[in-house]
Amino acid sequence: MGSSLPRTLTAALPVSLAAVLLAGCGSPSAGGTKGEPGIPATAYVPKITTAVTDPVPVEAYLLSEAQWNRLGKAEYALRTQCMKRFGFEYGDPLLAADPSGQTISQYRYGKLDPAKTAVHGYRTPRNPASDAGAKATKEQVRKISANERMILTGTADLSQKSGKGGQDLDGQKVPEGGCIGEARRKLGDYGDAQVANDVNLDSFGKSLQDGRVLAVFAQWSRCMAQSGYHYKSPIEASDDKKWVGGTASAEERNVATVDARCKIENNVAGVWYAVDVAYQKQAIEAHAEELDQVKKDIEGQLRTAAEVLGG
Repeated sequence: MGSSLPRTLTAALPVSLAAVLLAGCGSPSAGGTKGEPGIPATAYVPKITTAVTDPVPVEAYLLSEAQWNRLGKAEYALRTQCMKRFGFEYGDPLLAADPSGQTISQYRYGKLDPAKTAVHGYRTPRNPASDAGAKATKEQVRKISANERMILTGTADLSQKSGKGGQDLDGQKVPEGGCIGEARRKLGDYGDAQVANDVNLDSFGKSLQDGRVLAVFAQWSRCMAQSGYHYKSPIEASDDKKWVGGTASAEERNVATVDARCKIENNVAGVWYAVDVAYQKQAIEAHAEELDQVKKDIEGQLRTAAEVLGG
């Protein structure tokens, strides 16, 4: 399929990309106004206030966090079955974590809810259930023997993550890539396809250089200035180097809250979403055949996972 990025990382990528793109861009692409060649018109501009409720189109071709979780549990089950063939109990719990509920579009356009930014600033609120699960997982991790590692990864070389396998243990051959490799092959080597990742990131990058988005950023900037905060874009505000440490400072909370209110007042997220979606639809149409296959691959992988997990 492609890169196996954790869902939370994939969701966060556009934000880090944004700072790079904004720092490097001078003028919007060809003026960035609708109707110009290569620049798609927006179908509609929704009014988005404290949350993005509609998915972006590319999400149909990317694994959701719940799907990642289900495939991870199936991989865990297949690893366990494989290790058992060689007489070992597999105890790595890392793939059995429950999803946090985060979506690709949730924080794609920054923090939007003033009630939450007043408490957390630009930080993402922690999920107590996920934190508890992560702590339990860490406590369960144990050191494995050299033989277990060889069966699991297909190599005894500690500098290699995966090996060719083929070692003979009591008449059984270690599979290529070990039990991890065998499990992933059975599940179709799942992960986000490169073409889908490209659509996801490219549309976001293009939206940041589009005149319609830059115009609403300018309105947002004037709104921020009225409260004494001077930033050119929401990205610049959220990436301010002053926001350090484990918890948000009073200043960070204040800036983030004014930021969220100015986004609502100027419908920043609504315009940004509309432009982002327009570029995604354009790219999806251009790569329709590839993406259709991606969707079929995902459906097949989930069917296999259901068989492994018994429903």
